[in-house]
Amino acid sequence: MRTTIILADDHELVRKSIAALLRDEPDFEVVAECSNGREMLDLVADRRPAVAIIDVAMPELNGVEATRRIRELSPATRIIVLSNYADETYVRETLKAGAVGYIVKSGAAQDLIQAVRTATRSHVYLSEAVSAIATETAETGRYSSRLEQAPRPLSTREREVLQLIAEGRTSREVATLLGISATTVKSHRNHIMEKLDIHDKAGLTRYAIRIGLIRIE
Repeated sequence: MRTTIILADDHELVRKSIAALLRDEPDFEVVAECSNGREMLDLVADRRPAVAIIDVAMPELNGVEATRRIRELSPATRIIVLSNYADETYVRETLKAGAVGYIVKSGAAQDLIQAVRTATRSHVYLSEAVSAIATETAETGRYSSRLEQAPRPLSTREREVLQLIAEGRTSREVATLLGISATTVKSHRNHIMEKLDIHDKAGLTRYAIRIGLIRIE
């Protein structure tokens, strides 16, 4: 039985290269590709793949939030996160969200192939550069999240709205993407500003970058 895979990466050349690598394996089947986290959720809901491979720094819905949502949407789907960096915060956040793999793109191609095979056995696979971070977390029990430092934690919906605002989306665009009214978007934005004590769009964008909700590659 072939392992069905959905791949999400907003860089088309990278995505196509990874898809070609995976398709070279006779027991893998890449059933769909997409360029952002929200498209990934729709594809997972429709295809229910065995494995979802997600870039951590995707537009509209980043890899960490997408991982949380996929785990709720399709618990049987195993999630592998790709990143340009062995970033401590993202490693810990994605594993906490339910990912079973974290692969650094600069690593060997065999890393990703092995990660997919390991994921189908419900085991965790980490790039060598990432393993030390995970080991330290397990040994020390230390967990320090940079993704949520607000005095009053943001809800999942508020994090979604914050990311889209920080990406430069208008209230109308956010409303369309989330399937809610522009009035509701403005209400979420007001709650976010109140919780963070930040009262302008530029400040929200700086905060989103600082805590890793969006990333400047």
